[in-house]
Amino acid sequence: MASQERVVVPAHTPKPLPGHLRSELTSALLSASAIPVIQSTLHDESEKVGWTKSIRERAKQLINNGQATTSQEIVEILIKESCERPGNQLCLPGGLRRTRQGQVDGSEAAKAANGAIVVNFPEQAIVEGKKAIRDALDPVIEVESIASKG
Repeated sequence: MASQERVVVPAHTPKPLPGHLRSELTSALLSASAIPVIQSTLHDESEKVGWTKSIRERAKQLINNGQATTSQEIVEILIKESCERPGNQLCLPGGLRRTRQGQVDGSEAAKAANGAIVVNFPEQAIVEGKKAIRDALDPVIEVESIASKG
């Protein structure tokens, strides 16, 4: 796909994305070098609030106290712990949870209950990640207008 070509996305795209559309979008983002920018944004924002340090500390605890011996076990435990925090109704992919008010629980105060190391992905990283994704998608997609379907 030439770098100036844009992926046409229907205004009402089904979820999950059809395989061909997901593949086209991925190719467009790769050719625009957007994926490393998105990764960097998420990494930098999570570092700013100490999330990666918290994850490393909790992983060390799990290994030292014998609760986990493999990286897969660590990941499974971290996701489970994230989903089990009090006051949350739903656990989303990646361990993010929504409160009953629909807000993504990312506040450090909510996470630090009972002195536990908190593993939820930080709200600010989510906000900045969304911006980076939007910025990356704008030059590579064109949303098909409903009127053009005719």
